[in-house]
Amino acid sequence: KPHPDVATTYNNIGSVYDSMGKYPEALAEYKKALKMRLAVYGTEKPHPDLANIYNNINSLHRRMGKYSEALAECKTSQN
Repeated sequence: KPHPDVATTYNNIGSVYDSMGKYPEALAEYKKALKMRLAVYGTEKPHPDLANIYNNINSLHRRMGKYSEALAECKTSQN
């Protein structure tokens, strides 16, 4: 069952991989966190926990030089 604390753990693992420069692994963990938080909070109204993960994914894409993907994450987080 999806739980916000488990999503936080995925996000934290993603952050560790990100710090290690293991960007594909970080992205996979961030995506797990995002999927779980979307399951918990839904898509009807914005939630700060979703914005946090979108920001992490955005930052990761920028470090990888994937600027169009970074911009897309920014726009998604605004919705």
